[in-house]
Amino acid sequence: MLSLRLTVACAVLVVASSVCAQTWPSRPIRLVNPYAAGGPGELLAREIGVPLGAILGQQVIVESRPGAGATLGADAVARSAPDGYTLLLAGAPSLVISPAMQSKPPYDGLADFTPVAMFATVPNVLVARSTLAAKTFTEFAAQAKSQPGKLTYGSAGQGSIGHIAMEQLRAASGLDLLHVPYKGAAPVMVDLMAGQIDAALVNLSAALPQVRAGKLQAIAMATRRRADVLPDVATIDESGVRGYDAGTWWAIFGPANLPRPVVVALHEGIVKAMADPQVRARLAQQHGADATVMGPDDLAAHLRREHEDLGALIRKLGLKMQ
Repeated sequence: MLSLRLTVACAVLVVASSVCAQTWPSRPIRLVNPYAAGGPGELLAREIGVPLGAILGQQVIVESRPGAGATLGADAVARSAPDGYTLLLAGAPSLVISPAMQSKPPYDGLADFTPVAMFATVPNVLVARSTLAAKTFTEFAAQAKSQPGKLTYGSAGQGSIGHIAMEQLRAASGLDLLHVPYKGAAPVMVDLMAGQIDAALVNLSAALPQVRAGKLQAIAMATRRRADVLPDVATIDESGVRGYDAGTWWAIFGPANLPRPVVVALHEGIVKAMADPQVRARLAQQHGADATVMGPDDLAAHLRREHEDLGALIRKLGLKMQ
């Protein structure tokens, strides 16, 4: 009898998946951005959402739900129905870092989500207020060491990429900086341009327009190679902190148990969208991003490695969500 029930259950799942593949999507899709409105997350969500919606034949609506280190929006997706109509724009902060910093995280960053596709990677850049005397990383490090605890750096909050990457830098270089957490990337940029804080390590996509306008200065790239859009800005690695590499990846996830036909359709749509030369050019020129497509299985493996590596760093640094 048990065997019969299992057989029937499996048959139902197969039929349900087949029906889902034939009818999905029949209404607009919601893409939840767990970061602040106006920040790089929302901008990149729209960059992928518009062409993906055109390919799928249904509008992809971006909804920003920031808070709690990007876990509020992620938790909403984790609790949603696995029908393909609620998706998550995700990266390390929401699925790896913030859960690792909480004693009782609201979800499991591995088990409670279905990987769909990575679509872009963005270098991080160390930027400073335009009036800061330091113009290079060597000068910045010298100023920080001559004034321990005086130079301030802002981040999008405890557990954000900007926070973790700067803590990595502090551990590797011995810099003594004062952390000023914000609720999102946008207010960091506002206060940085106003001179309220000294520096921040942010997505190149967020900093590039302000650097080009002279409102901020790029001190150093946080990845091992220079950015094509800022070829004269040296990397932190080549400035003396050997091996330092901190970039940001952006991917689409669904809640756990998202039907495989939906995952395949979404992945194929993202591959097609990222193959468009206009989309790739816009990502590079406006956001400093590389179109980096990774399929569901490779994305799942990448996420597991992030959990191991960043989890170990967070435990070593003793970082906790405040």
